[in-house]
Amino acid sequence: MSEAASTAGWGRHGIPPRPLIPPGEVPRQEAGHGASPPAWWQHVRHHLGAAWVWILAWVASRAWVLHLYLEKYQFINSDVNYYLWWLTRGNGIRNTLVEYPQPVVWFLEALTWFGREQSSYLLAFGLSMAALDAGFTAMLWRRRALQALTFWIAFVLVFGSLIWFRYDMLPAFVVGAAALVVARHPAVSGALVALGAGLKLWPAMLIAPLAGRSRPAVRRTIAFLLTGAALALAAWWQGGWKRLTSPLTWQADRGLQVESVPASWLMWQRATSDGTQWRVEMSKYNAFEIFGPGIERWMHVSDMVMLGAVLSAAGMALVMVLRRQLPADLLVLCMVSIVLSMLVANKTLSPQYLLWLGTPVAALLALAHTPTMRRRAQALAATTLLAALLTQQVYPAYYGHIIGADPQVTATGMMVTRNLLLVVMMVVSAIWAWADLTDVPDRTASLAEEDFAEDEVSSEMRSTWRD
Repeated sequence: MSEAASTAGWGRHGIPPRPLIPPGEVPRQEAGHGASPPAWWQHVRHHLGAAWVWILAWVASRAWVLHLYLEKYQFINSDVNYYLWWLTRGNGIRNTLVEYPQPVVWFLEALTWFGREQSSYLLAFGLSMAALDAGFTAMLWRRRALQALTFWIAFVLVFGSLIWFRYDMLPAFVVGAAALVVARHPAVSGALVALGAGLKLWPAMLIAPLAGRSRPAVRRTIAFLLTGAALALAAWWQGGWKRLTSPLTWQADRGLQVESVPASWLMWQRATSDGTQWRVEMSKYNAFEIFGPGIERWMHVSDMVMLGAVLSAAGMALVMVLRRQLPADLLVLCMVSIVLSMLVANKTLSPQYLLWLGTPVAALLALAHTPTMRRRAQALAATTLLAALLTQQVYPAYYGHIIGADPQVTATGMMVTRNLLLVVMMVVSAIWAWADLTDVPDRTASLAEEDFAEDEVSSEMRSTWRD
């Protein structure tokens, strides 16, 4: 048979069309599970396909979160008031919120169009974060990803109202969107990663597993570089070199924040001993930091873990160059692994940073195509929910019992448990990612970086919920 005849009917980019049943899986009829799912399950699936079900779930869950905020946690809006205070000083961009990248200040300044009074600004800020939450939920619903939708709605429910009063939902949304379109719209994905880096710096590392020599990888890399260069040039033109680099120097000079993973052992000792050796104070960087013996050693541990994270990301980039194409779900798993390494290594870990993890894990649930990857995504989702629940208990619920002069063992224990959970997730996700990256056979034959492109999938399959 000629080469032309043998490749007839192949998909775009010369990739064989993907079978509706993933390779290695046996249809339910042949596996002895019956010709079709039970009638009651078909009825449930029919209703789960209706938008109103998910709108109701989103509204109900967010209403409960709002109730808890109004009843107990209104003090958590202090950061928003801090933003407004600086924005209304009239000091110019060079001297305003220098700890944040300039694109963040542009966003925060734009919200003042709705009013410069504290109440109006607080409302505008909260609604903007809620809109990002709703937007990401809509993106998951559009993909008909049942587990991902359920996870994200539950994640915000257990994480709490902090999502509305920290700007971290903005980079989290950008990173989650980049993960969802990593294969379908590679250039958009690369541009979104660059935007995330412009907002929070650390997402720049996410380009490592998204680069490479395949056509989608090249498009992601070019879009990342162009978008990043445009943002950097605009920031430099407006504020100069010193303002452009001020967020880097600000972070480098900070101490060990009490919630960080490297501070866990010292905080545990402080809670279980007389505690006189260590003290917790508000530093000049507007964060509670721990001071006392052992600080320098654990700061060094933080630096070593960060170095390991950078080397791991660099290794991923090298693999992407050596291997032609990789499936979208593996790329997103690599992104999740990098995010976890950033959380564990970060000496300034704050409660809102858990948002960074929620969106890419939801994207992984949405994109996972093989049984093995689905199980991995489900395990990461379950542990992420537990970490988010513990985070809300750490802050705002019991924060005073952790940083107070007489710290409680139970409250501190919840924080330490959360941090240990993050360490375990980091190690496990890295093992999974590297196991697939170094696996000799490619999965590109059926799951290459195409992610079920819309025009290659039947309307019947697009209407089927992945559960």
